[in-house]
Order: sequence, then structure tokens, then C-alpha cells
Amino acid sequence: MRTNVARKLTTIIATAGIILTALTVAAGHSFPNISSYAQPSNSSTTTTNTPTTANSTFRSVFDTFVVPGSVGGYGAYQEHNSSSFKPGEKILLYIEPAGFSYKPMGSQYLMNFTADVSISDKAGHILGGFENLPISSIISHHQNKELILTVSLTQTTPFPPGDYVLKYTIHDVPSGNSFDILKNIVIAS
Repeated sequence: MRTNVARKLTTIIATAGIILTALTVAAGHSFPNISSYAQPSNSSTTTTNTPTTANSTFRSVFDTFVVPGSVGGYGAYQEHNSSSFKPGEKILLYIEPAGFSYKPMGSQYLMNFTADVSISDKAGHILGGFENLPISSIISHHQNKELILTVSLTQTTPFPPGDYVLKYTIHDVPSGNSFDILKNIVIAS
């Protein structure tokens, strides 16, 4: 049974069943009456090609499953109210990272992210996944303080009902730092 499930999940991932997107907002702009867990402002100007960070700890300050199609920008989404999904339902993870680096590129800055995702059963057996998939490469005139990443898992062939663990590893390419997000999900009819 596990081999059949692993084969289905590997096929889903290998056939571009995973769609990754990234959105950025608020590039250096401030908005009144909005609080944020994002990075503090960094007003220094860097003239070298060495990546810099406003905060040295690359991490997720917030992540949650959201309703596909509901993400309108930073903090603008409709939350998926559980970790239970139907067979065939799209699974969309919304992430607000902080502590990411900025690589100077002339008068602009590069923010670059990749992701690894693995799917395992509750016993820890890895059923499928991928590594080093580009999810966002942003070149900006500002050292963006608030940005979002979304990772979408599309079940082109529905997952069999059961309990699964999704492990997302998000990489900040210029600095080489990464963080993990573990999410327990249930596929149920």
C-alpha cells in the first residue's frame, strides 16, 4: 500500500503538480495604523556585492494555510480554517519571512528564495518531494521589509485519504540561510 501511495505522490510532484508563486508588496512604503512582525527598517546603504540583512535570523514570522485565490498581498488573505483537505483540493501555504538578505545589484537589491518540500506519512516515511525549486527572485530599488511567499501544492491526482506531514524548507539564496515549516495535514472526503 505504501509503495502505491509513494508512487502516486511522487508522480504528482514530478509532473508539475506543485505550483509555486511569490508575491511582494509594500516595497519600502509605510502605511499608517498597520502593525507588522516584519523586519525593522535598515537605513544604511550598502555599496558592496555582499548580501546584507536587516536581521540575521532568517525565519517565518507567520505562516498559515489559505484559501486558493484569496491572497491579495501582505496580510491580505482568507485563512483555510483547518489542516484538513479533500482529495484533489489545492493546498496553499502563505508565509511571511523575516531576516532575509539583500544582495546589492548596482543601485538595486536582489531577494532570492528557493524551496524544498517533502511529503511523509505519520511514521516519517518520505513519500515524495522536490528540492531547490525557485519560488521568488525579486529585484527592487528598496530593501523590502515585508514580502510574502506562497507555496501551492496541487493534487493533480488526488492524495489517498490519510494523515501526512508536509515539510517546507525555505532558502534565502544570497545568505545561504534557511528555515523549516512542518505542517500536519489530513486528506479526508
